[in-house]
Amino acid sequence: MRSVGCVIREGPIACVIYAAKSTEDRRGSIPGQLRECREAVESAGGRIIVGEYSDEAFSAFIGSRGPGLAEAMRHAQELARDGTVELWAQHSDRLARGDGRSARHAVEVALWALKNDVRVRTIQDPETFRDLLYAVVTGQRNHEDSRRKGLASAAGRRRAVERGDYTGAKSDGYMRVVEVDASGAVSKRLDVDPARRPLIEMIFRMALRGKGTAAIARAINEAGWQTKPLIGWQRPKAWDVQSVLDVLNNPRYAGLAAHKGEVIARGNWPAYITEREYYRMTKRRSRPKPTKTPRKRDTFLLARLGKCGICGSSLHCFTDERRSDTTFPRRYRCWSHSRGGNGSPRCPSLPMDADLIEAMFASTIHRFLLEGKEDKTMQAELATFEGAWVDSPERQRVLDAVLSGDKAALDHALEALLARVAPEAMLLKRIAASSWMGRQLDLVHSVESWAADKLASRTDSSRAKTRELNADLRTRFSRVSVAMDGRYVDIVAHRRASNTARNDERRIDARFDRREARRYLPLARRSKPLHRLWDDAEIIASLQDWAAAHGRSPKCTDWSRASWDRPDDLTVRRHFGGWRKAPRRAGLKPDGREYDHAAPRCYKQWSTSAVVRALQDATRAAGRPPRSTEWFRAAPDHPCSTTVRERFGGWTAALQAAGLDVH
Repeated sequence: MRSVGCVIREGPIACVIYAAKSTEDRRGSIPGQLRECREAVESAGGRIIVGEYSDEAFSAFIGSRGPGLAEAMRHAQELARDGTVELWAQHSDRLARGDGRSARHAVEVALWALKNDVRVRTIQDPETFRDLLYAVVTGQRNHEDSRRKGLASAAGRRRAVERGDYTGAKSDGYMRVVEVDASGAVSKRLDVDPARRPLIEMIFRMALRGKGTAAIARAINEAGWQTKPLIGWQRPKAWDVQSVLDVLNNPRYAGLAAHKGEVIARGNWPAYITEREYYRMTKRRSRPKPTKTPRKRDTFLLARLGKCGICGSSLHCFTDERRSDTTFPRRYRCWSHSRGGNGSPRCPSLPMDADLIEAMFASTIHRFLLEGKEDKTMQAELATFEGAWVDSPERQRVLDAVLSGDKAALDHALEALLARVAPEAMLLKRIAASSWMGRQLDLVHSVESWAADKLASRTDSSRAKTRELNADLRTRFSRVSVAMDGRYVDIVAHRRASNTARNDERRIDARFDRREARRYLPLARRSKPLHRLWDDAEIIASLQDWAAAHGRSPKCTDWSRASWDRPDDLTVRRHFGGWRKAPRRAGLKPDGREYDHAAPRCYKQWSTSAVVRALQDATRAAGRPPRSTEWFRAAPDHPCSTTVRERFGGWTAALQAAGLDVH
């Protein structure tokens, strides 16, 4: 929109001109319409243009025009209060050509002009808005013409799709190539855009590997890619789930020509993926997710209390897949970590085992509830005395504090004297404090007894007990922050302020070592390992404990899966440079039957010449070239088949490089 001048109260007639294009204006239709309107206003004489408005890519057939027309009508309506004003357009269908239901009819514009004293002038059909009857007839004709043109265009596009030509806007990753033959005929075709090719290939490569749309969006955003606008006035933006789905659901990337969602023919342009890969991804996305067995909703001790200790977001409570002991693991997960998908950054906090967190919290509940509430000095000051208060030491202490000018000592002395004078008041205070302490101790005992029960035997009564304890905790704590890394768990409890001291909210923190998880978990064996960091000393101790319990050194196959008391074999290999070195560091003797077979596979580096010699030696020994299945595992005299393929690009190529017969 371009606005010129100011409000015209007297003199020339104020004119507002408007232009529109239903699709992207690639050939300058809007500037041409505005130019015609300017020329018509100048030729009419006695008029001045006070505003120019336009709409691009807003159809008047399937919907009303865009914000440009709304601003033009509002501007003309404001000017009409001070004098005569005119709204100019090239043709009446630039303003409206709908049926009156889904889109504005021309007669609606005429009625608006009549109510607001605005003249509507069109260059190519000037009689339309001079009378309501003309507006009705011309608007109906405009609508029928648009409908007929739409049907003819759709039929033409379908014929083009059947020939394998592309229709519509070009997709991201393609560019339009215009060619002129010897006879001067112009032809257009699609070709791969080299600047966007890595992006589209990355999207389909991750999708074929089974990655979700949110993971794909995050990956391409982290790589610095943005969307490519289809319309000139749009701006690039970050990728989201819907943008990725638009690419994955588009059959054009598989070289298929589609019309209104129906694949009709093969397109005459290069494809990014095969037709088989496209249908495989489509089938996988349309496959209904398996329904889970309905189960009762589990309860959580820190529900509506837990906060992430890293980002401060709320901790959501959820249950995971069923364990081997038929129970469901309960977990706390940061809201930012679970909802940070769709291409936005996520909190690094990982899901936390609720059994472990709640057991750690229950083990320190006494400290969280009672720390800072006992003032031994005040209790000593409030001790009762017998005898006349006139001769009591409290009175003398008041006098000494007055003479010395110590305000703190004077306050304590007055409190003690009050206890002597009015012992019933101090007695009430003691009763109230004892009642409060009793309620706190009852809650501590309830939480500790609840934690002592085995969490595997969850029943309706245990769930009800958990909800009751959660309600009591929410009255005493404002929030409980939990942060967990590979080694430690930090729990910070924020105790609510008392009624007499609003600013007395206390912050009590505790740190737990995840290596001592056995102290807190009633279930030792779990279907999913607890994620933690291991150091060399801990791994050596685990190796020695395992050897003492089983009477032999562990094999790597014995530790293929991590447990709460040991890491997996890959962690051991990373720490010690291989499994064979780990038992020796622990003072154990490795099992030679396993390591004689696996050592060359694990530690020997095979050069190209060494692989060629191994192939030739195996051929001489067997009288024929070895098969890839025979070298599936490495041996002291040859590498594995995967190593051979990586060196030469394939098994046949390796045999040819060694000069062997491949037939």
